[in-house]
Amino acid sequence: MLKYAKISEEQTKKCDVGLGSNIAFYKSIGMTEMDVEQAYNGQWYVKGYAPLKPEPTDEEQKQKRAAAYQAEVDPITAHIQRLRDEEGEEEKIKELIEQRKQKVEEIKERYPYKGE
Repeated sequence: MLKYAKISEEQTKKCDVGLGSNIAFYKSIGMTEMDVEQAYNGQWYVKGYAPLKPEPTDEEQKQKRAAAYQAEVDPITAHIQRLRDEEGEEEKIKELIEQRKQKVEEIKERYPYKGE
């Protein structure tokens, strides 16, 4: 994307970018029109030099899985437990157990570990 920018770190090609419309000001501080891109961390770089977002560590994935299990799986488990206190709810319990299994697999796919 063409923007008025000035390279601030020659080695990484990180740029300062003018985001407004005051072209005269940008030119006065040494910016020129160049092709830039915004990286995952919000910083601007010359197009083609933006760093890629690093892969999450297994520890980060473990924390994300734990939060997802708590938010998405635990309510299903609690529902199953409540239904077990009642008679004649075996079919609904089976459905919920299958739903819980699917949710666990979905979470594992969403937050995979490196070895999986």
